[in-house]
Formats: sequence, C-alpha cells, structure tokens
Amino acid sequence: MTKKQTLILFFLVTMFVGKTYAQDSNNYGESYLEQGVYYSNIRLPISFREDQVEALNSGLTFEIDLRFSIVNIRSWRLDRTIGEVDQKYLVRYNAFTRRYSVLNSITGRELSSSDLSDIEVYISDVKNLPLIDDSLINIEENYHVYLITYIRAQDVPRWMQSLTFWRENLDTEMEMVEWKLFK
Repeated sequence: MTKKQTLILFFLVTMFVGKTYAQDSNNYGESYLEQGVYYSNIRLPISFREDQVEALNSGLTFEIDLRFSIVNIRSWRLDRTIGEVDQKYLVRYNAFTRRYSVLNSITGRELSSSDLSDIEVYISDVKNLPLIDDSLINIEENYHVYLITYIRAQDVPRWMQSLTFWRENLDTEMEMVEWKLFK
C-alpha cells in the first residue's frame, strides 16, 4: 500500500468512526447566542463507578473537569482553536453528616445531598455556560465545540500513589462530545 493510499484510508476511517461515534452518543451539547455571548447547554451521563464511590466514601475527593475547546473548522487548512473554557467540580463525602457535596470551583456554588445520584444529576446537566464572545468569531466560518470530561481522584496519599495501577483505575476519561457553535 502506498503512502497516498494509506493517507486516504486513514481519512475515510476517521470520518466513519467520527460519524458512528456521534450517532451512538447519549450526550449532547447545544449553543445559543444571547447579548453578544455564545452560551451552551450540555447533558452528560456522569456517574461514579462502584470503586470510585468506595474511594469517595473512604475520604478521597474527586474532581470533575469539563474542558471545552472552540475550534474554527477550515477546509484545506489546519483547524484553529479560538478559545478554551474549563468547568471544574469537586465532589466530597462527609462521613459525619453522611452527605455528599459538590463545589463548582469556578462559581463557588455548592450543593449538598444525602444521595450521590442527586450530585451526579447536578453535574450532568450544565446550563447557560458562557463559551465565547461573538466579537471573536466570524459568522461566515464554521465553528465546533469539543468537550472532554475527566473524573480524577484527588488527595491520594503518597504511599498509595506508588500503586499506579490503583490510581489509574480510579480516573476516568469520558467520550468526547462535539456540536456546532451555531447552525
């Protein structure tokens, strides 16, 4: 197989996987313009695995990191990242009160519940998140928003960090979500 054939095959596979991936996803994102700023609403199926719940109940804190990238998709040229936004949440369990709490580290808003599923629903449903100012984009061009979500254990004791297989098992990287900034 020649280099050219390999390159064509790579692009075809990438396009096919991307389209299948988007169709099978239960996640979604949408954006809208209001008073010169693009905002997004996102729904993610955030849920802690059983081993993560055990670690949380044992005193570890988890950080949920939502990383947004706004990218100008250009034909025949390299795509250009216009902006990036991070949204972070810290989830803790208080053994004394038997309550879970989530702190939005950007806004400072905190929610507490005795049921972890309430916390998962709160993090899963992001509403009215400001992404980018309208003056930074050209309406004639094509922009996409990409979101990658990470769940990471925090405050892992030093002796436990040496057990890398355990540490890596607690961290999760969720599937990427993609949508057009505007239609």
